[in-house]
Amino acid sequence: MSYNGGGGAGYDYRGHDSRGGGDQRRGYDDPNRPSSGGSGGGYDQQRRGYDQQREGYDQQHRGYDQQREGYDQQRGGYDQQHGGYDQQRGGYDQQRGGYDQHGYSGQQQQSYDQRVGHDQREGYGGGGGSRSSSGYDDYSRGGYGGSNGATVVAATMIAHEVMETEVGTITEEVTGAARVRVMETKDVMVDLHLGATTRAAADTTIVGGMEVAMGATAVVVGVDMTTGRVVTEPAELVTMTTLGEDTVVAEMIVEIGNPIADPRIEEQWSGRAAAREVHAEDADLQQEIQICRRPGVARSGRTVQLNVNYFGVSLASAPVEIFKYHVAVERSPDLEADSKYGPSGPDQKDENMGDEPREEGKDTKDAEMAEPSTDVPPPKNEPRPERPLPRSLVRNIINAALRQYEGEFGGVRVVHDGMAALYSPTMLPWNSKDFTDVNPDSTNSVPAPPPAPAAGDAGDVPRRRFRGPRTFVVKMKLVETISTASLKEYYTNPDVNVMPVLQALDVVARHLGAQRLIAVGRNFFTMKKTHTLKGGKELAWGYHQALRLGDQKLFMNVDQAATVFYSPGPLMQLAVAALRVRGPDEVRNLAERDMKSLARGLRKIEVVPTHRKDHKRAIFGVSAQPADQTMVDIKGETMSVAAYFSRKYNMQLRYPNLPLVNVGSKRAGKENWLPIELCEVAPGQRCANINDLDTAEIIRQTSQPPKTRQENIMGQIRQAGFENDPFLAAFGMKLEQHLEATEARVMDAPDVQYQNVSERPAGGQWSLNGKKFVEGVPLRNWGVIIVSNSSEREVSNFIQKLCDLGSQRGLPFEDRNPVVIHQDQHRGAQVEELMRMCFQELERRNKGPPQLLMVILPDKRSSSYGDVKRMSDTVLGLPSQCIASANLPRANPQFCANVCLKINMKLNGKNAVLRDSLPLISTSPTIIIGADVEHPRSGQGSRPSIAAVVASMDRYSAQYATRVAAQKTSSDIQQLPHMLRELFLAYYENTKRKPEHVVYYRDGVSEGQMFDILQTEMRALRKAFKMISEDYNPPVTFIVVNKRHHLRAFAVNQRDADRKGNVMPGTVIDTGVVNPHRFDFFLYGHSGIQGTTVPAHYTVLHDENQMSAEDVQRLTYHLGYTFSRCTRSVSFVTPVYYAHLASARARFFLNEGSDGASTVGSYNSNMSSFEFADVHAGVLNRMFYM
Repeated sequence: MSYNGGGGAGYDYRGHDSRGGGDQRRGYDDPNRPSSGGSGGGYDQQRRGYDQQREGYDQQHRGYDQQREGYDQQRGGYDQQHGGYDQQRGGYDQQRGGYDQHGYSGQQQQSYDQRVGHDQREGYGGGGGSRSSSGYDDYSRGGYGGSNGATVVAATMIAHEVMETEVGTITEEVTGAARVRVMETKDVMVDLHLGATTRAAADTTIVGGMEVAMGATAVVVGVDMTTGRVVTEPAELVTMTTLGEDTVVAEMIVEIGNPIADPRIEEQWSGRAAAREVHAEDADLQQEIQICRRPGVARSGRTVQLNVNYFGVSLASAPVEIFKYHVAVERSPDLEADSKYGPSGPDQKDENMGDEPREEGKDTKDAEMAEPSTDVPPPKNEPRPERPLPRSLVRNIINAALRQYEGEFGGVRVVHDGMAALYSPTMLPWNSKDFTDVNPDSTNSVPAPPPAPAAGDAGDVPRRRFRGPRTFVVKMKLVETISTASLKEYYTNPDVNVMPVLQALDVVARHLGAQRLIAVGRNFFTMKKTHTLKGGKELAWGYHQALRLGDQKLFMNVDQAATVFYSPGPLMQLAVAALRVRGPDEVRNLAERDMKSLARGLRKIEVVPTHRKDHKRAIFGVSAQPADQTMVDIKGETMSVAAYFSRKYNMQLRYPNLPLVNVGSKRAGKENWLPIELCEVAPGQRCANINDLDTAEIIRQTSQPPKTRQENIMGQIRQAGFENDPFLAAFGMKLEQHLEATEARVMDAPDVQYQNVSERPAGGQWSLNGKKFVEGVPLRNWGVIIVSNSSEREVSNFIQKLCDLGSQRGLPFEDRNPVVIHQDQHRGAQVEELMRMCFQELERRNKGPPQLLMVILPDKRSSSYGDVKRMSDTVLGLPSQCIASANLPRANPQFCANVCLKINMKLNGKNAVLRDSLPLISTSPTIIIGADVEHPRSGQGSRPSIAAVVASMDRYSAQYATRVAAQKTSSDIQQLPHMLRELFLAYYENTKRKPEHVVYYRDGVSEGQMFDILQTEMRALRKAFKMISEDYNPPVTFIVVNKRHHLRAFAVNQRDADRKGNVMPGTVIDTGVVNPHRFDFFLYGHSGIQGTTVPAHYTVLHDENQMSAEDVQRLTYHLGYTFSRCTRSVSFVTPVYYAHLASARARFFLNEGSDGASTVGSYNSNMSSFEFADVHAGVLNRMFYM
């Protein structure tokens, strides 16, 4: 287990787990790195731009090939073979409908807006009606073309005033749109009129003697090669780059054709029409979706050599037969009647557990704290359904059967999974047999243990102790014979089912560890050496292991792991930690919220009473009253629990003010109360209830540089004893003792474009120095709420620093004197009330609609954070930005820049875009979707899961709209069709284009869930399409993202690693250790800040867009550079990252019994109904979670 942490500046970053990987912790204005921006706006010649020695464009990357595409020097114009203009005609042929060069001036200038659809508001709408504050980006004017299918092959800009035309060459030929570069001299000026805005008012830069503005409009004339007709279209100026002293190159986006104009389509896509009714029996929704195969291997990029923590597994040369037996464990029939455990587990209270006091005969209110079951109990005289036996108990019982009946197995080394499967390398003397009177506490007939390596011993395995003659019947029956030959067949025939043999071999490989260590999932831990955490917890070390299919052979994946256990000792320390007090003496008059926190903190912990000898008991809840107020009926006499223990055991409770724990049953009337001070935590219990402080300490302890982690992995291999494992040998398996070597490739990073300059990141990061946001939103009406002890002077100084930095970065704070409300001036007012007051004050100002609320909180862990976000996102519909008060006095430019990055995106601006073209996205309208389901952490009871779906809203995938929903715990997104329909309509509203391609990135799916999720959510996508229009069915590429894996790679050569020894960003592994048939790859998207970098694992499950491996990998990697909260690439694809942030934010919208919210459903947790507040329409299509 690897933990990566880090939070960005500006305290809006909350609840982000190890999957975030440390992508945001630093990085905007690195003083050690020179800016590539500069006042001239040109490229940094050492890293980017045009090589002066070559005096032109680099032919391999961006330039014009003068011999083939560029300017024909001898003819001074377009090469006729390339569709250019004839020199002798000196310009545009009037008979072909072109512009008369000498006519585009004077009074014709006034009709310019009409010819190109110029929008007087700023920029222009280009016929699509979509508005942008800077004119930089919209499909309707600078994006994809219409439906006429024209292809531009030559173009020129109309000059302003000088009327001289120069030649431009298309660098990418695409249907409907083209990226055009036009070379201009200093005597030719691009038209800079931004609607009614004068040139002087625009953000301009002097480049090569020319005044240019990003997002400026121009007219491009091109030739439609289908019809030979000359067309004139608006163009979007993207970059202006200096070539020498007198020459400038302009890069433009040109649109050909008009947006959709069909009234019927407009009605369907505008959202005015109701969603079409789609029936589940529709044929398109019934088809089984097939998982796609790998289309080939990508080749681009620099080749590097890596070692990965995969260890080859060899099998016997001849196929081995493995015999599988089904195992069933049942309670001995003669003791069934008075058993707490039946064939499926503990149920009725043991007769020896009746000493402790029960509350008076009533359905007590205390049961609410105990989180009782709402199941209706069966009528009297009818048996209750039996519960499953605990897995750890089943394993102990099977082990006891193997010990007691050793002779029945003929000395064969058998293995089992601790549940219902036992495997043998040879057929046993019998096909079916029952083993009776199996006692899990028996130590008779114990066979000699296998050789024990140094990692640990049986003492690490916690044993369940049983009182009395508890015996069981273990039934075994031969059910299947499995041959290892199927593994070899699978490599040539992917239809062969290899799961039975893989499951068998995995049980074999895990068996020795399961006997000696504490098993948690696929991990094994030892308690020999731990690190103490606060609150009665400790961090234990171990290792992860799992069998994996490579593209040529079988591997075992082994990695270092760490997890948290409860420390054996007084339960009091856990209770104090759950209540967030320093000691039990501070506990007085607990509120209901505190009682629920205590119940969640202690739930399911197994304890041993200390006032008498007893066995372990699980905690089901806590009492609503303290021990001296909880009354019980003892033989007709009513007394408090404190009084009962005084009389029964002659002991005075030290803390009668504390609640009691229920160790009896969840059923009302069956509680069994124990004082907290009389309980000890049983050893060997994993703790899943981890708070923020625990997480921070875990990160510090587990973050290891690559070299150290590699050494520790090799140490785990030696200590686990695989080399001498007798069970591996019995089944013909042998594990290699060295890391697997594999070949990988490093892809190039994309260019990141700002308003005034672009930069190619180095090592996955770049500087914000000297750069302006592509589209900054002026802040004209905003407010500040202070709920900390920060002085108004500190706040005022911070506001001025922020305003100054914002202006430098292209985020103009036009209102430098926001409304300020201090909590000290409104005694007793809660933060929600202060926010409403500030909002109302902003509405009264004559400065336009309210835009932002900034809230100064006491610290990063303030409980008010969730209240702020819930109020702003669901009630007011206004973005909010939280700042921890400690950051005010030390707010440096980097911190202020980080805050500006977040504010601009919340206001619907654009910080930066990718300059390079992307597969699908750059050629036709493509919507990029990220989806995730966040499940409640263990210990949070039955709280609902939160599903989040985000979708790109522009051609750069820079802005996203979001839909969130609460649902009962499920791996699939239950409201996905409706969420997707709304996002598709929002896309159309923003671009006036129907998405022609869909790329769907899905997180939170395990390998075992992939097929089912693909079926469910591909059908949801198709249903969403049909809810809009019967004939709408764009192709979909469905990609699963996974960070919860254990592959770690290490560079063989230090030159292929970053300065911390990690694998370089852009490294992709798609051979050797990947699946032999599936379309998957591992991608390092970022440069880690601490510890060993974790790659993301991508699996393309379905691909109707028929993308190559090259295209999928490049699209995925480059999207990691569009994350708008920092100037670093992120560890996994940006839309999924946004979905994580949105789902984490939406958890604050979940209340128990809140008013005015949509009900999710009733859950068996504290007898409450969880309700989910809808996102306000004012921020619904904004990135409010940034």
